[in-house]
Amino acid sequence: MRVRSKSCEAVACVAALFLAACSSAPLDDATTGDEAPSSSAGSAPVATPSGNTGDYQKRDYPEGPYGTGVGATLQDFAFLGWHDPVAAQYDTSKLEQVRLSEYYDPDGARGIKLLWINASAVWCSVCRSEMKDIKNNQVRAQFEPKGVQLMVTLFEDNRSGPAKPSDLQNWGKLPDHSIDFPLVLDPGFKLGTFFTSDATPLNMLVDARTMKVVSLTMGYSADYWSDVGSYLATLP
Repeated sequence: MRVRSKSCEAVACVAALFLAACSSAPLDDATTGDEAPSSSAGSAPVATPSGNTGDYQKRDYPEGPYGTGVGATLQDFAFLGWHDPVAAQYDTSKLEQVRLSEYYDPDGARGIKLLWINASAVWCSVCRSEMKDIKNNQVRAQFEPKGVQLMVTLFEDNRSGPAKPSDLQNWGKLPDHSIDFPLVLDPGFKLGTFFTSDATPLNMLVDARTMKVVSLTMGYSADYWSDVGSYLATLP
């Protein structure tokens, strides 16, 4: 990733670039573990979190119109997954609703400057390499204290079908991944409209103070997080 600045309502925006990426063809060597019986992913069972049954209260969030490109305000999408997969032990009976509005921080009270959203697929080898790098390089430990909230969405299984809870469980807890930040399902491919090519992963940066998209990057390279750090240093 090489950062290029644009004027975008007085916000320095990072242009989308094409990097190492997977095509839409599934890989035969992806490991998902044993599949739990389930219906189609589009009708995956919704488990309500203990003590937080259906958290549907109105949240503060920027009004539309919403868009899908750099500079657009991101819609308040809701996903099924875990805020803390490790604490939930990747247990599909503990799936909960995770909304983007939970990371909206207009006044900086929560210390969130950027929301990083990744869209991955089980079959994507580059996605797995990216998650491995994030773990090995302790990206969360480095960037969370600086104001970057991480989130990963999983949209397809190993056969290019909609991702299921069992896929989220098996993929998220792989020893090379052990994802320890919000991990959610996107079987309806809500983030698909943000893709600028038929490739994965998608890496998106969102200004948490406005929920405007400041970067859309297809693919992944080893210097991605270094460039994110450089961009973060330009923010007040």
